[in-house]
Amino acid sequence: MDYVKLKTAYEENIEHINLLDDNDIVNRWTLTETSIGLGLVLALYLLVVLKILPNYMKNREPYSLKSILTKYNAFQVLSSAYIVFLYARYIVKHGIITTRCPQGVDLQGVIKEIYPYFIAKHLDLLDTVFFVLRKKDNQVTFLHLYHHTAMVSWTWLHLMYHPTDHFVVVGLLNSLVHVIMYAYYGISSMGPEYQKYVWWKKHLTKIQLVQFILVISHLYYQQKLTPCPLPAFFHYFCVFSIGSFFFLFLKFYFNSYTNKRRRE
Repeated sequence: MDYVKLKTAYEENIEHINLLDDNDIVNRWTLTETSIGLGLVLALYLLVVLKILPNYMKNREPYSLKSILTKYNAFQVLSSAYIVFLYARYIVKHGIITTRCPQGVDLQGVIKEIYPYFIAKHLDLLDTVFFVLRKKDNQVTFLHLYHHTAMVSWTWLHLMYHPTDHFVVVGLLNSLVHVIMYAYYGISSMGPEYQKYVWWKKHLTKIQLVQFILVISHLYYQQKLTPCPLPAFFHYFCVFSIGSFFFLFLKFYFNSYTNKRRRE
């Protein structure tokens, strides 16, 4: 396939492409509309987990939430596995590098498949709610809050502002990691007697670090090879987010495991 010709044709006709009309699955929002909607969601999230719930829990005993957490983590494992299936199927059919530029009807299938990932990133915010209700304040770190807010921002820009299949590989890798991560959370929440089954905790962080390397590599080659690249600001936002995740998770790994072992 001649990517240069495809890319030139796309750039010449982008202004004439009607991405989505009123009868389509989702109306494409402007960047301003997307930013306002996203801002409201993030403001509500941060207000709840940093102000409202901590004040509510101030003079209360921590909740156990054992039953709720078991069900929540099981659902997260299953829903993440479902997204892995959706995106693996899409990659087998259409390839790793996006060549289907946004032209309305061609994108209807993938827009449907963006929704599960979009919803999943919002359900992930419940992690923080459960930490606060259980008074696990040490878990509500800058890394935790930054990671969740950045991922929600990513999915809002993806679905509402620039809905394409550009992030299918990213969604697959991230959801695969979440299958493992929520399996770990689920086992851990079942009680002290199950801790012997989660000896691989530090290896989970290693898997996350490998994920970030693969995602950044894919974002680079995707933007370089696709005939319909992302808007520059969105591409660099994604690269910066994943790059910062890598360094923050790497710092967490050294602080939690390497430096701790040295102190012992």
